[in-house]
Amino acid sequence: MKFNILILDDEQLVCKSLKRIIDAKDRQIFTANNYKEAEKILKEESIDLMLLDYKLGEMDGISVLKELNGKYESLLVIMITAYGSIDVAVEAMKLGAYDFIQKKVDPDFIRYTVQRALDNLRLKKEVDELKTTFQDNICMPRMVATSLKMKSVLKLAGEYSKSDSTVLIQGETGTGKGIMAELIHYKSARFNQPFVPINISAIPKELIESELFGYEKGAFTGASQQGKSGLIERANGGTLFLDEIGDLDLDIQSKLLHVLEKNEFFRLGTVKSTKVNVRFIAATNSNIEELVSQKKFRMDLFYRINVANLEIPPLRERKEDILPLAKYFIDEFNNKFNKSVTDISNKAEMYLNSSFWKGNIRELKNRIEKAILLIKNNCLELNDINEKKYSIDNKDIIESNNQFNLNLNTKSGINILQEGNKRLIKQALEIAKNNVTQASKILGIPRTTLTFYLKKYNILK
Repeated sequence: MKFNILILDDEQLVCKSLKRIIDAKDRQIFTANNYKEAEKILKEESIDLMLLDYKLGEMDGISVLKELNGKYESLLVIMITAYGSIDVAVEAMKLGAYDFIQKKVDPDFIRYTVQRALDNLRLKKEVDELKTTFQDNICMPRMVATSLKMKSVLKLAGEYSKSDSTVLIQGETGTGKGIMAELIHYKSARFNQPFVPINISAIPKELIESELFGYEKGAFTGASQQGKSGLIERANGGTLFLDEIGDLDLDIQSKLLHVLEKNEFFRLGTVKSTKVNVRFIAATNSNIEELVSQKKFRMDLFYRINVANLEIPPLRERKEDILPLAKYFIDEFNNKFNKSVTDISNKAEMYLNSSFWKGNIRELKNRIEKAILLIKNNCLELNDINEKKYSIDNKDIIESNNQFNLNLNTKSGINILQEGNKRLIKQALEIAKNNVTQASKILGIPRTTLTFYLKKYNILK
């Protein structure tokens, strides 16, 4: 494994001296005498480690660290200076520096510090390569995200995957909470360990305790001779996904809280605890805070599972994702059913975008699957996906399927009423693909009235 190292020092002699000290076969070393030169190298080369002088000509090393912050996530920086100061060292470390050493120290110490940093990088790269290989060899779930809302959720999920904190995923049925939980697991350091899901609502209440905690032989009538390990034990080292956690009985909630706090559990029929190392991800379509107020959910368990929170928006609030999702499912079912659908008609697109999708992504996927199963041509038409066979101009569909979102600027001097009118008209036109007649029906106003407002607000131009 080869590493690229950049030395940034305003003295050419120091650059040469440091290069001679740390040079080795597995390293390519670049030098720069100012930040402008360094920035050019950073953009052109994949730099792994930077040796940064604190006292530069036009700016100091702390300023450089601030410039680098967030731009190069995998870059390690070692601050080197002739002016030793604890305050400077502390500030440098706060800004993300890997280490802080003085120029006058023994060259062997500089070599050791650089080697330690490279060993750290090597381990991280090996883990990343292992993770990539592992993910390529499994059927990694994919979350389609074109809308800003979903991109924001995915970015937050990526941050959560870097820790072992408990995550609570909330959202309506069918929004993809299970897929999100899998993504967090496979992007985490536990990616090669078990991901164990359990749907609380799908298991009879009298069986849920034995499913979660397992049991010893003879623990209850009907218990097998060998006993049984529970899902918590099977998830040891990995992640346990508790779907629909709002349906969990109060007595089981207290036992789950003990596992979360003590990292141990008790099989049914034993007084001996079993230690585990499990990351918990929970999901629900219920309002947990409301359940807490109704004393149907323990407040202490709610706070324990709600360390990190993700709210997945319903499909009707992320309309930009509808067509990309539909095309993704078309491709999936083309392969499954040996079909070759390559296009979606304008009316079908309009129907997909204007539908309410009460069942969210799950409903959309099922509708596409049924359509591709029965389709005879290469284009998805309105009749293929419109199960009620309404016309796209039908007023009932328009009234029941369209929702509008208004995010208005409330600054003084802004005519909020006029701004709201503009937004509503633009959204209606977007749904209607700029068909003025259709947009007027969506808005529930005469076409002549809409034409008047289009001219008044100069919208179509």
